Amino acid sequence: MKKSLCASTAALALVLASAMLAPACAADLSIAPIYKAPPAAASWAGSYVGIAGGGAWGSALLRNDTTGADQAPRLNFSGGIIGLTSGFNLQNGNWLLGFEGDISAANKKASAFEFPPNAAFSNEVKEQWLSTFRGRVGYARDNWLLYATAGGALAKVANSIVAPAGTISDQQWHWGWTAGGGIEVKLSQDWSAKVEYLYVGLQDKSYFTPTPSPAFPGNQRLHLDDHIVRVGVNYKLPWNVLDSFFKR
Repeated sequence: MKKSLCASTAALALVLASAMLAPACAADLSIAPIYKAPPAAASWAGSYVGIAGGGAWGSALLRNDTTGADQAPRLNFSGGIIGLTSGFNLQNGNWLLGFEGDISAANKKASAFEFPPNAAFSNEVKEQWLSTFRGRVGYARDNWLLYATAGGALAKVANSIVAPAGTISDQQWHWGWTAGGGIEVKLSQDWSAKVEYLYVGLQDKSYFTPTPSPAFPGNQRLHLDDHIVRVGVNYKLPWNVLDSFFKR
């Protein structure tokens, strides 16, 4: 009887001791996380401003505005371009739809002597300003954005005829179209960098019609196109240009 009572008492004491130690032991145990949430995808939605610059090259054709005959060899011109960019993006999942505009100063130029009987005269063509306004469609993944872009273009061009007797110049604005694409990467939440290519086709315009001086050839028609490769940096603004519309 005594042995049974002692055994029962010992068993009860062991159960009570285990119950008292269990919370303390449980508190010391750390449970390793089983699932870790993936990092949030980079957001491209919103308004931005930036700066972009690079190189440009292209060709110019000078023809007689009446006969259509070439008045000089094809002019292959090249130079630099730098300017300001602004735009906004709308994003739905991985897909992006946006609009971008830019205005750039350019120093693309080329010159060539005209064909006989005007071989004493040379033409110099300079593209001074270029602006584009384009839609963008892109696919974003992680911090990268691949996009295609197309829209309109406007360029200011100067055409000069140089002769021993002096120089005459004419300036015109050329409308046109542009298309291309690029890659952009997020450097931080607000900053991104891009590299893009654009082709620009400009309308033909008449120069020196009528001719300002009978001592110079005139009645020229100029055709231009551009190839542009540039890099840029964009800053995402803390406000969206479309917020005022959505809040109405």
